[in-house]
Amino acid sequence: MGDLNTCLLKNDVRSQGLQNVLALHDLSILPSNATHYFPNSNPSLIDLTIVSRTANVLSHGQLTASFSYHDLIYASYKLRPPKRKSRVIQRRNFRDINLDLLRQDAAGIDWSKLLESDSVDTKVTILTTQIVQLFDSHAPLRSVRVKHFPAPWLTPELKVLMTKRDKAKLAVKRCYTEERLLTYKKLRNYCNRQCRDSKRRYIHSKLKDASPGQTWRFLETIGVCDVTTKQCNPDLDLNAINSQFSSPPLLLNSTSKALSLLSLSTWTFTDCEPFKFIELTEDELTS
Repeated sequence: MGDLNTCLLKNDVRSQGLQNVLALHDLSILPSNATHYFPNSNPSLIDLTIVSRTANVLSHGQLTASFSYHDLIYASYKLRPPKRKSRVIQRRNFRDINLDLLRQDAAGIDWSKLLESDSVDTKVTILTTQIVQLFDSHAPLRSVRVKHFPAPWLTPELKVLMTKRDKAKLAVKRCYTEERLLTYKKLRNYCNRQCRDSKRRYIHSKLKDASPGQTWRFLETIGVCDVTTKQCNPDLDLNAINSQFSSPPLLLNSTSKALSLLSLSTWTFTDCEPFKFIELTEDELTS
């Protein structure tokens, strides 16, 4: 969203080039009227809102601004971050350990081999093995499925603030007073502002100095761009294509060539600039 200095009301090379670039990246321009009214000039449409999926647009439009030659454009976009797959980790439950039994088993360990060994590595191995056996007996490993990952912008300071907010809310439920309710609302509003600011700073830090590839990969993680898999043309007969390429060259006669050219002539191609090579730096290539 912004001023692209390319008027879409003009059917010139600049506007066609912009639309071709957007079409190549499956991007769409939300429709609007002229947005720029410079004195003694024709109105122009240079302030654009570009989205990856028009179905996610809840509302959009433009408002007249008395302090600028440009209209104010706005859009409400529905974001749904992709669901992360749950991760299974191995953890020990040290909270329910019977300390008396643990001390009893630890006291019964035979340390003679450790004391008799002359190798430090062997001593460390024996000690580690005995400790792990104690853990396996009294706090065995168990699989835990982690479903909800913490938001990357939730700092320790924010977590402390959220804990204070939750305690204030609980105090209101236990004993309602106007003073406690006011305290909770202040903490809630302040916590919401801090969370929004922290999220903005996190997104800005990820996009700053990022390559185009890194930018699009990050936008996919927060649900901004379309991550659905593009399907090929269902009318293509893959078996026929395979048969054509696996057949001897002599079978590609004039009739086959004519049919191929006729089929290609019905295809539609995007009108864009001719392909040309550009020089890349090593950093651009690795990113």
